[in-house]
Amino acid sequence: MLETKWLYLLLNLGTLSVPLLRSFEPRIAYYKTFGSLAKAMLIVSGFFLVWDIWFTELAVWGFTPAYLSGIYLFGLPLGEYLFFITVPFACIFIYKCLELFFPKGIITAKFAGKISQLLIPFSLALGLISYDKSYTASTFILLGLALIYVSWIAKCSWLPRFYESYAISLIPFFLKNGILTGSFLETQVVWYNNNENLGIRLGTIPFEDIFYGMLLILGTLYFYEKFEADRKGRLE
Repeated sequence: MLETKWLYLLLNLGTLSVPLLRSFEPRIAYYKTFGSLAKAMLIVSGFFLVWDIWFTELAVWGFTPAYLSGIYLFGLPLGEYLFFITVPFACIFIYKCLELFFPKGIITAKFAGKISQLLIPFSLALGLISYDKSYTASTFILLGLALIYVSWIAKCSWLPRFYESYAISLIPFFLKNGILTGSFLETQVVWYNNNENLGIRLGTIPFEDIFYGMLLILGTLYFYEKFEADRKGRLE
């Protein structure tokens, strides 16, 4: 079943299916925020797609045609474009559900601050010492800078909820990215040039992918919350 040219598209469909179907439940009402989400994804996913096109051109990573529909744009397959829609959509859905079911949160702002205090120096140090590995360096330096901004400059009140929701999103992340990087398959949907990363794998998943995903969702959430604040302000 997995050995099909439609695999990447099917994985995206699976990622989108449950969040989309439940978006219209009155309690969640995720659909009301689709405008804010679309604008946030246009900015952040747009940036990531440019990054993706560039790194694909440099052979930092690439794609196995056997698992692709054959539709390409700027060197990226259709499934890759959908990845940057379906993954943020699903992760922000998890964030919204936690907001509904745990209105007081699971972790405190103080604990979230401690997480940031660990992640920021870790990310910047690892990125700087890995300057000769383009995937590692770019991912960790950008994440460190983004966390400095949302934690210490903008002082975003939603940061504890972000850490909670991203931790939960790692469960489907390991399943989807595991398949994309070769788990249960004869080869990989997405392959990586190990000269451009640390060469550390969690199963089949490059270590950097966890933090690349964190940066993607953190950026999307930042703009989503800004656009949502503007939308709610207009309704008052």
